[in-house]
Amino acid sequence: MIQKLEDFLVKYPGRVFFLLIILSLAPFFINLGLLPLFADEPTRANVALEMILSDNFSVPTIGAEYYYNKPPLYNWILAGFYLLTGTYSEFITRLPAIIPMFLFAISIFYAVAYFLKDKRIASLSAILFLVNGRMLIYDSMLGHIDIFYSWLTFCSFMLIFYFLQQKKWFLLFFISYIITALTFLAKGLPSIVFQGLTLIVILFYSKNLKKLFSWQHILSGITCLLIIGAYFYNYYQFNPNLEGYLSTIWDQSSKRTATEFGFVKSLIHVITFPFEHIGHVFPASLLLLFCFHKDFIKGIKQKPFLTFISLVFLANIWVYWLSPLTRPRYLMMLYPLVFILWSHAYYSYREKLSKTNQVFNKIILFLALAVSISIPNAFWFDLQEIVPFLSAKIIFLFILSSLITYLIWKLKESKIIAFIGLLLVLRLAFSWLVLPFRLNHSENTYYRAAAIEMGTIVGDKPFYFYQYHPEETGIPFHDRLIFYIQKTRMKQVKFTENDAKPGYYFTFDRDLKNPDAILIKSYQNLKLFQIK
Repeated sequence: MIQKLEDFLVKYPGRVFFLLIILSLAPFFINLGLLPLFADEPTRANVALEMILSDNFSVPTIGAEYYYNKPPLYNWILAGFYLLTGTYSEFITRLPAIIPMFLFAISIFYAVAYFLKDKRIASLSAILFLVNGRMLIYDSMLGHIDIFYSWLTFCSFMLIFYFLQQKKWFLLFFISYIITALTFLAKGLPSIVFQGLTLIVILFYSKNLKKLFSWQHILSGITCLLIIGAYFYNYYQFNPNLEGYLSTIWDQSSKRTATEFGFVKSLIHVITFPFEHIGHVFPASLLLLFCFHKDFIKGIKQKPFLTFISLVFLANIWVYWLSPLTRPRYLMMLYPLVFILWSHAYYSYREKLSKTNQVFNKIILFLALAVSISIPNAFWFDLQEIVPFLSAKIIFLFILSSLITYLIWKLKESKIIAFIGLLLVLRLAFSWLVLPFRLNHSENTYYRAAAIEMGTIVGDKPFYFYQYHPEETGIPFHDRLIFYIQKTRMKQVKFTENDAKPGYYFTFDRDLKNPDAILIKSYQNLKLFQIK
């Protein structure tokens, strides 16, 4: 039985990949909408919701005031999900990020399978995108823009290589610049940086740098600018403050650079950066062990695709390496490039590095045992009242993880595939057990209920957020309140510094100055007032 399973896993890596994709749907989608919006999610949700409420999809706003930080492409997509489903739930808010996550993995698989003609490397590198630590328990449950944006950017990388191989210069430039226009309309200036650095390095390496001055490149660049310009022209019809919009977009990109920080902080970041990101993508980073073979660099040089992705990685990574405020989600389009290199090293050198392979197998077996042994500890976390069928779920998870641990021990060639299965079980445990625990112990749950209650009390009457001046770290919290209030009443909340107008006001850590203000209700550090 074990041998038949081994034969299947070795013989059909493509089928195994898609089987793992199907099996991963439940772990990633169960309880996806359970937690209140947090981090940058409410900002994206607010812009999309206010587009619908104002019936104006040209001008992003929050609290009926212009929002300049990001162009609106992702918000258009999110608004489309809201309109198609007729709901503004957390689950729907996260779908435009989660669906591209699976499309991203599938894109990695097909690209690597096509260019390297090795479905083992394609399958492993693609599935590692789903089960690296950062994606497994954080980014995959957030409605952030970065997965969608990174997927488009990665596709641009792959298309550049495809057309480079065929010497189809017009298609190389034109399609990559169309994607650049789209990604710019999603996130702004980083798209120009990715496109520029990638083209310069690749054309220089391939001895085609003069193509930067070709009509194909110039026409494609102009097309990109025309698409971006058409958006800003339309925007100008509603808000002539283009200077404020563009300066904010510039500030959003430039403020994270090393020039904004002291030498010591920047130096510490430069030193710790690679180790930090090795930790973020653990346990995928365990494959680094196989990159220490003496032929690793030579093997990359022998395969044009591996050379290409190495150059793309090196061309772009330094921007983030030198930026102290870089967040892991900004590198999602670059992570798959190293996953491909690591997967290549694993399948190319594991037999030659027999001792390293033995150590690797022992590490994943130890991790599997640790996961299996840890699962029954969930009985001690008072989950009975918040997790339905708790005992059945824990027993199921324990049996499944134990069975997979046994497979990791017994399989010879496919231990890593079984280990990936264990990581999916770990994510299922996270979705079933950890997310309800967080919901029950998070202050976000209280504030969501408070915001919904305020929206219900006020209804369609005028509603204002008084003296809205949060620090940058407080913006997600305030945006979350605004989203749930607006979602409840389906009318905009407006920022104000004037408390003389009739209506309802909510405040954060302050009172109204108007002596006629009536306190309706307090919610910890929030207060709801009425002025008649």
